[in-house]
Amino acid sequence: IEEKRREAKNKGVSCPEDDPAKFSHLVNVMASKQLADYEIRKTDKDKKEQAEKKRASDEAETEAKRLKKIEDEKKKWEETREERVTTWKDFQNKGKKKKKTKHMLGTYKPPKPRLEERR
Repeated sequence: IEEKRREAKNKGVSCPEDDPAKFSHLVNVMASKQLADYEIRKTDKDKKEQAEKKRASDEAETEAKRLKKIEDEKKKWEETREERVTTWKDFQNKGKKKKKTKHMLGTYKPPKPRLEERR
């Protein structure tokens, strides 16, 4: 403000801050500008906080779903244990089947003989 006064005196013009009516108007304008800036910062801060809360709640929800899915899978696995054990025991008790004889590699198997037809 003092620099503006010096420049105004050098030019021979009165400084707007010297007039009480203009000075009060300038103060009101600057104050309203400061309050508007404060409100903008406050709303931005509130939006960021809401977004952070939403992100945290979504993350907690997905974690809860993941844990529930794991728990359900464990429960299902335990419920089917008896069935798995009995089928395995049945498989072991059936006995081994005879294996088909495979031809050894390098051996030749001749074709089946066919009867000749004469005319």
